[in-house]
Amino acid sequence: MSKKEFKAESKRLLEMMINSIYTQQEIFLRELISNASDAIDKIYYKALSDEGLVFNKEDYYIKVTADKANRTLAISDTGIGMTQDELENNLGIIANSGSFAFKKDNEAKDGHNIIGQFGVGFYSAFMVAEDVTVISKALGSDQAYKWESQGADGYTIEPAEKEAVGTEIILKIKANTEEDNYDEFLEEYRLKSIIKKYSDFIRFPIKMDITSSKPKEGSENEVEQVQEEQTVNSMVPIWRKNKNELTEEDYNNFSLSPSAAAFKDLKTSWFTLISSTLSA
Repeated sequence: MSKKEFKAESKRLLEMMINSIYTQQEIFLRELISNASDAIDKIYYKALSDEGLVFNKEDYYIKVTADKANRTLAISDTGIGMTQDELENNLGIIANSGSFAFKKDNEAKDGHNIIGQFGVGFYSAFMVAEDVTVISKALGSDQAYKWESQGADGYTIEPAEKEAVGTEIILKIKANTEEDNYDEFLEEYRLKSIIKKYSDFIRFPIKMDITSSKPKEGSENEVEQVQEEQTVNSMVPIWRKNKNELTEEDYNNFSLSPSAAAFKDLKTSWFTLISSTLSA
């Protein structure tokens, strides 16, 4: 299996983007969750015109799983998935956004909105990961494929095993340095707070295995740690909440969401980066 190189301009954009566009490393999780939400929305759109496909919202969700022992963070979804060609086209060429192309062919309906219009958010994962693996199985396909990269040096694509339709992104989190504490992106409480901060409004459940203390069965004073899968986002955007229910945290979080000022700043930085690359 030979490694494929990113296009020269894509390689340079990847190197520049990681160091230039994003000022907060934590937003990588927002970008990957937004992509996962897009993938589910694509099934919704397809179901509008395909009578053989029924969209049951209860079947669709995003799962975030941290594995401290192996230093991995996985973001999985039950969305439309990607074929081998789509992995090549969407992930092999930076700024070739599958979501943007899809949006051009499908008008937004019923409040659904394709977020990933710029095709760069996925690569923010390399700010915190030394290796990124994507395992995806497309709707209607019997074969899954794995895309893997360690960054600007290139990527590989090969057949893989995956039972369910959807995509799983596995990040091998970097080791700590004197300047950066990457361990925080493996901590349950930290991941939950990032999700609440940036992705609370995502319309599909974002699930995590949450640890809590409960009385130990058969004991009066002892407690035990148990993990239960919980939905950590409210799925309600700020503009649909009752004004009396809003808190200062809600307003602060909204100002950091992709649909508000932060998204505008990202767009401005992206076009600045494109311009500097093309003029070089």
